Amino acid sequence: MYTVLHIEPSEFCSNIVKNILQEKGYDYIWTDSFKEANAILYECEVDLIITSLLGREGEIESFVSNFNTSNKGEIPIFVVTGDNIDEKKKKLFNLGISDYILKENLQEEISKHIEAVFQEDQYMVELREARIAIVDDSSFESAIEEDLLKKYGVNNYDYYKSGRDLIESGKKYDIYLIDMLLKNEFGKNIIRYIRRNNKKATIIAVTVLNNPKTLAGIINAGADDFINKPIDENLFITKLKSNIRIYSLNKKINSFVKNMK
Repeated sequence: MYTVLHIEPSEFCSNIVKNILQEKGYDYIWTDSFKEANAILYECEVDLIITSLLGREGEIESFVSNFNTSNKGEIPIFVVTGDNIDEKKKKLFNLGISDYILKENLQEEISKHIEAVFQEDQYMVELREARIAIVDDSSFESAIEEDLLKKYGVNNYDYYKSGRDLIESGKKYDIYLIDMLLKNEFGKNIIRYIRRNNKKATIIAVTVLNNPKTLAGIINAGADDFINKPIDENLFITKLKSNIRIYSLNKKINSFVKNMK
């Protein structure tokens, strides 16, 4: 069961959103106050926030800024408004909102956006089931990745200090997180080896490198994506979910084709 917090001063609008959510079986919490919303977030488990630009007190900009630096900052925030001004949207997206929904066709838009958000939970389930290899010779850097995986309930991973250790293990994984600058090794060569021997795996380069030509070379070597260091939590988890979605889709297609033969 999902719980949605709705911040909206208009009772008419809140009733529309409430009916949409309850029809889908979601728990609905309503408030017209950003201050009260903070208290609710402290006390309750919330999966999604839908908010108006206005509240009984305070401003949405302050609410979003403070929220995204809190320990619950990973919760998606949808802003519902009749205001379609580009500068306003740009400012809110830069603050960290997840989506911007116009009140026109409100019911259809909210239904569509909510379904997309909660579909991501299925990708997280699949990520928890995937076998993951981390290759990094920095204990500090690998500990950051491990801590983030554990935070999201992802525990099915192995850690290697070198590409050689990974190769000698003889194990195959669904997802590989490969540091590019290893002692006496270049991660790009490890990626080539993995791609030759595990064509269906997802390979993500983890790197401090930022030269476009170098990054293009890493992708050309067989990586599906890259994550820059220092690691940002939201981008790290989002990229893993995005890539597991593609990996899972390919598995389903291959299974379907196999069964058709």
